[in-house]
Amino acid sequence: MRKFMIRFGLLLLFTAMTLFSSLAQDTQPRKKIGLALSGGGAKGLAHVGVLKVLEEIGVPIDYIAGTSMGSIVGALYAIGYGVDELEKLALTTDWAGMFNDDISRRYIAMEEKIWDGRYITSFPIKKRSVKLPSGIVAGQKIANFLSRLTWSVHHISDFKQLPIPFVCVATDIITGEAVAIDSGFLPDAIRASMAIPTLLTPISMQDYLFVDGGLVRNLPAEDVKRLGADIIIGVDVSFTLLPPEDINSFLDIITQSLSFVEAQSRNKQYSLCDVLIQPDMEGMGMFSFRQAENLIQRGEAAARQMAPRIKALLDSLDIDAQDRYIFIPPQVDSIYINNLKISGLQDVSKRMVLAGLNFNTPGWISATSLEQSIDRLYSSQFFERVTYELIPSDKGSSLIIHVIEKTINMFRFGLRYDSYFKAALLLNTTFRNFAEHGSNLVIDLRLGEESQIDFQYFVHTGLKRRVGLHARANYTTRTIDFYKNKQRESSMRVRSVTGESMFGSMFSTNVITGFGIKGEYSDIQPRIGPIDLAGQLNRFLAIYGLIWTDTFDRTLFPRNGHSMYLRSTFADDRVASNVSFVHHHLNWKGVIPLSPKTSALSRLQIGASAGSKIPLTYLFFLGGADSFEGLKYQERSGKHVQTFQLGIQHEIMSNRFILIRGNIGNTSNRWQNLFIRSRYVTGIGVTGGAVTPIGPIELTVMGGSEHRLMLYFNLGYKF
Repeated sequence: MRKFMIRFGLLLLFTAMTLFSSLAQDTQPRKKIGLALSGGGAKGLAHVGVLKVLEEIGVPIDYIAGTSMGSIVGALYAIGYGVDELEKLALTTDWAGMFNDDISRRYIAMEEKIWDGRYITSFPIKKRSVKLPSGIVAGQKIANFLSRLTWSVHHISDFKQLPIPFVCVATDIITGEAVAIDSGFLPDAIRASMAIPTLLTPISMQDYLFVDGGLVRNLPAEDVKRLGADIIIGVDVSFTLLPPEDINSFLDIITQSLSFVEAQSRNKQYSLCDVLIQPDMEGMGMFSFRQAENLIQRGEAAARQMAPRIKALLDSLDIDAQDRYIFIPPQVDSIYINNLKISGLQDVSKRMVLAGLNFNTPGWISATSLEQSIDRLYSSQFFERVTYELIPSDKGSSLIIHVIEKTINMFRFGLRYDSYFKAALLLNTTFRNFAEHGSNLVIDLRLGEESQIDFQYFVHTGLKRRVGLHARANYTTRTIDFYKNKQRESSMRVRSVTGESMFGSMFSTNVITGFGIKGEYSDIQPRIGPIDLAGQLNRFLAIYGLIWTDTFDRTLFPRNGHSMYLRSTFADDRVASNVSFVHHHLNWKGVIPLSPKTSALSRLQIGASAGSKIPLTYLFFLGGADSFEGLKYQERSGKHVQTFQLGIQHEIMSNRFILIRGNIGNTSNRWQNLFIRSRYVTGIGVTGGAVTPIGPIELTVMGGSEHRLMLYFNLGYKF
């Protein structure tokens, strides 16, 4: 019995040891798998194809690290985007447009539209000298894009708390070292990781100044290892050195430079990868975004080629295939904002920001409206970048607007040559926050046949979001010609000094309504004409009302929209004036799209003046390709005017246009004579035009009832 009990006890002990050993094996955690996604610009879209295959195999991804474009794909996958959603984004997003911060003209405030499309380029002024910008593009569109895609995780500042722990890599431009960013505001971290030097401005974050992580560690294998990965799958779409015949632009030089620097760390990162997937990137470049579908297919093909090795690795580690759970909550089209905060203001006033945002809180706002508000605020030109953050709360979300003010002023210039005025040069300096927060002082100096120096100052009043004050001082010298029987009869040289102030809604994006007061002194002396031709000395103080709308989608060759300029001016010789007159002017232009490439053009102009002595500067003039087809510049003049124009514009290829316009109208010193049929003149013109980096090029052939054939040429922005 005793021997039996001993044997039975030993059997129980052996059974227990076997059981505990089995349980220990069953509870031993599996190896963790990390995914390292390289940068490579457009080539990074191949990561989407790789993810598609990894999901089919059932590879459980526990950690993700990304650099540059790899940080975008990796971050979105980490927060729960599915492969189908990523593929749709890759194929439908205007990636090339992301590297262009041009804001739709319709979001530009009316006071800024005055100068839109007048200058070739601009340079910042800092510490009393002209500086070059730190990057060609500030990345505003990219920031908006990333903020919208990551709405659901704006409240998560520790990236290890994302559904899949994530880290991205950027380069500290001060020390030249790679920095793994695993906390903060996710869109800012991604933007920092992809700040291509010279192309995108650096990002200041966490006491660092970040540029693209691909400079020093394009494949972040060691970073995903630090997160806790035991097994690393690396996907490298990085640059290969370009042959001499393929280096044809500054973008190619950037690509080649990145390749040289990053190559130093490549071998180390490769050695850390258990599986390395290298899609074929032959013929693909950093900006081959139009090849998105092809790039995804190449990533998929490379991953399928490595699939047997990946499966074998999983089997050797006893890792079962898993279906991925999609974590991302449903995307919402609108959100309830119960609180609004503005971060980063120093010189710009809060009322100016509220005017730009133009929505009330608390209340609902759609994603589209929020992005339009951000674009509108950015287009004010007071900020280098405007981003936003949504923090969930019990009663909705708090909206935090982060702004980075432009601490620099601007120097701009324009050049022009045309058939009428020959060569002209325009120099401009713009001072933000001059004497008052949220103000704008603009100084233009024009040199040429017509010269002027112009000071304009805009400032918010704080009374209403769109209401402000506009002050202007101007000195101009120009020539007025008068014709008789199609020949110039006399020419008058005008020197005028004006000063005015207006109160109105000039900070709206589509309409200015206001009233003001204007003082003018003009000295008008004959240059060519009869001996007895007398000059004029005019001085007057006038009041005026103004309505001006502008919804054109672009300044040069607009495809749709309209503008209306309506102004009435009144002066009385009993009030600080030596003239009395009333002057009304309506000028309406419309562009109606007929197809994506073709638009109908129309224009209506009506003007009337009355008074005992109307200054010559307040007469109406017709003539020239920009005024009336078929007449010489200023060939018709009078106290009253009416014209009507119809035309068509067709974009024959990208930024190449042909316009056909016909008009009818006349001028007269008596209102009744406007309606005499015999006084009407007609004209038609055909214009070939192109948009170039130095402005538009236009050649117009025109004729009409007064002239058989005339040519007009213009090169450069019109000012």
